[in-house]
Amino acid sequence: MKGLQIQPDTARSTPAFTAVASSDDRGIGAESCENFPAEQLPKRTSLVHATAAALKEWINRGVLGEVLPGELELKSRLGVGRDTLRLALKLLAEDGWVSSATQGQQRRIRPEHLPSRITTLATPLPVTFLSPYPVEHRQTLLEMDDTQLRLTGQGRRLQFISPDVFHLKNPDGRLEHLVRTHPSAAWVLYASSEPMQRWFDQKGLPTFLFEAPFPGVRLPYVAPDWGAAAFHAGIQLARQGHRIVGILEYQERRPGLIAQEQALERAFAAAGVPGRLLVFKDDRTPASVGRSLEAAFNISQRPTALVLTRAAQLLTCYSWLVSRGIRVPADISIVCLDHDAWFDDFHPAISHYRSDTKFLSRSIAERVVELAVTGRVTRRSIRVPMEFYPGATVGPARQDRKQETGTIRLPARAI
Repeated sequence: MKGLQIQPDTARSTPAFTAVASSDDRGIGAESCENFPAEQLPKRTSLVHATAAALKEWINRGVLGEVLPGELELKSRLGVGRDTLRLALKLLAEDGWVSSATQGQQRRIRPEHLPSRITTLATPLPVTFLSPYPVEHRQTLLEMDDTQLRLTGQGRRLQFISPDVFHLKNPDGRLEHLVRTHPSAAWVLYASSEPMQRWFDQKGLPTFLFEAPFPGVRLPYVAPDWGAAAFHAGIQLARQGHRIVGILEYQERRPGLIAQEQALERAFAAAGVPGRLLVFKDDRTPASVGRSLEAAFNISQRPTALVLTRAAQLLTCYSWLVSRGIRVPADISIVCLDHDAWFDDFHPAISHYRSDTKFLSRSIAERVVELAVTGRVTRRSIRVPMEFYPGATVGPARQDRKQETGTIRLPARAI
């Protein structure tokens, strides 16, 4: 089914990106330069020279083997164009760092610039992926696939660790031990807690977030734009007459979930209709999802639509509804902000959102590899747009119940 591209939040009055005019670049006149010693004058560099410098650094650090990778791999890893790369390689050849280009043969690093035998044979440090889940979701593994391939090309590996620290309010001591016992070129945090993000940020360790950061955390990140997806979902539900909407989410307050709640509330305001948001919590177990659904359908002003925030909630939700004889969408509309490959096997189709896995995977890989090699990320952090795949699970709201407005959070004992 063809996806509809979601644009950034339409409720905002300012564009997502603003072009900024550069300052005057006329420089100092030739007559003024005579008054300054040569070593004090600013040195201009180009992308070609910067690329050549990066290659020299990689050679010195043993990132590259004796035989250079092909141009396609190099320009992908460096994030530059073919012409820029070729000119940079030409500079390295002229400086005696690499062999000249030969038809049908890859360039080689000159012996005098090869790192010592110890450095060459040493195994590069791995990149460590920290997650609270012992077995990673297959969709997450797909999104990390490009990163694994690129790291393998460097002789590195991507190791997955699930330490018992994600639930701790003060994980500092455990994290100190973890970092000391697992030396890593870079760290990737997934579904991490706020104390964890702040600890890695304050320590200045090379860290990347495969998720949105908590307020004030300055770590680089790539994350799906959950807020934009939720805003779009809220608009669709409001147009179908839904005024009481339930959202089912994990019990821990996370940036992505907060963005989803706020976006749903903004959607009702943008649609110009009164709306009421009910927040239901689960602990990622089917039993807790069932308890939340029980609570949702037992209150007097029950929701006419459910927004699911995880793909795993969908099967539990469907089986629970079937066991009660509740029809979708005649009795309740369902939209899922997440996606999994098995959604394609549902009939009728599920109304859901998905990000471009290839783009997401490439965006993560570019930043993680750069972080592992240089210790920093120069590319900007991004929220990846999501596409809406309309299905048959959203329909007009039932009008046989009185509906109120506001936001209600059910107490934990009710869930």
